[in-house]
Amino acid sequence: MLIISRKAGESIVISDNIKITISSLSSDKVAIGIDAPKEVKVVREELIETIEANIASNEKVEQAGFKNIADLIKNKKIIDDK
Repeated sequence: MLIISRKAGESIVISDNIKITISSLSSDKVAIGIDAPKEVKVVREELIETIEANIASNEKVEQAGFKNIADLIKNKKIIDDK
């Protein structure tokens, strides 16, 4: 990881087409501006983590749901066979 010190109003450039500017500073926050081409996806890390957790949770629910449906079908077949 590269660590660079910047003051408010200063910028860094990545790959000639992404510019990150320090907009403002406070005691516990840094506001940054990101100027990048439309094809470059810029997403907050916590949003990615939330999306991944939701996908994992949804997969577990779907798997449990399919198992419950299979159990219900199996139980119905046993009842119908009697």
